[in-house]
Amino acid sequence: MSSDASPWVHYWNHQTFIDDAMLARSSRVFLKASEDVMAFSDQDRVLDIGCGPGTLIAAMAPRVREICGLDTSERRVEACRDRFTACENVTIEQLVERYTDFSVVGERKFDKIVCLSVIQYYREKNDVRALIREVKRVAAPGARFLIGDILIEASLAQDVLSLLWSAVQDGQPLKVFKFLWQARFSEYGKLRRDIGLLSFRKNELLGMSNDEGLKAEVIDGLTVNRNRSNLLIRF
Repeated sequence: MSSDASPWVHYWNHQTFIDDAMLARSSRVFLKASEDVMAFSDQDRVLDIGCGPGTLIAAMAPRVREICGLDTSERRVEACRDRFTACENVTIEQLVERYTDFSVVGERKFDKIVCLSVIQYYREKNDVRALIREVKRVAAPGARFLIGDILIEASLAQDVLSLLWSAVQDGQPLKVFKFLWQARFSEYGKLRRDIGLLSFRKNELLGMSNDEGLKAEVIDGLTVNRNRSNLLIRF
């Protein structure tokens, strides 16, 4: 990665305390909740930006035409390639220069683009503008782009309380308590205290889309953490 990349890029490339089972559950919740706005079909070419261990890809691959996962983490990319080696409709590419440069996909165009739980780890808010411009370049006519799990003017305390409340409703409070404990005392917790996560205002996100001449709307309630929002952009 380039030297101006977010410190989070280095973190996700070398370690994470979040287990794949928890990520898989988050992916299932997100897909179910976003079904109406994304309308995934067996003809869709899908781009998953920040695919991590591939939990979203695993849930979507059987129901779409093809899916390409992008990630900055070399170890995650290698793990995904091993995981999906038998899936002919799955490709995995590594972002090696800038995390908002998708030249690795070549001239491919995508009908549905998803970026879940990613932009809070970007270095600065202008990176989100660059993300939207780059997705605009690789989007097929009529494509939909969903940025999920966005922090909206939320404090750390609000974020934690929202996650706990969601866990109680889903009957998994012990697992989430363990997650929060590990988050507090891990390298993740240290980074979050030192540099924080990017948080946005809803009008700010809509403004970024409008600046590119794109129609967008902010949608709440699509992820495990109900305190967060989602931006749907239509091309």
